[in-house]
Amino acid sequence: MLNTFIPARKLQKSYKSVINTVKTKKQAVVLTTGGEPQAAIVSLEDLQELEQAKTKQAALDMLELATEAREELKRLPSNLRKQADKILYG
Repeated sequence: MLNTFIPARKLQKSYKSVINTVKTKKQAVVLTTGGEPQAAIVSLEDLQELEQAKTKQAALDMLELATEAREELKRLPSNLRKQADKILYG
């Protein structure tokens, strides 16, 4: 899907049509200042999908971190592993 790029000033003048475009066409509008992208207006559905994707990615990152930490603990000498287990798990 192609995004529509518009100057921020145009948004000030025609915000209703911009919002209508986003809602009806499910097409993001990228706001620019000085020809450079600054922000985007997306549909509520797209926003929800982005938030879900971020949450899912954060969970995957945490799982990867936990897996790496577990592997590091396995590499410790057994007496250090016992001490680490005691510290971590009481």
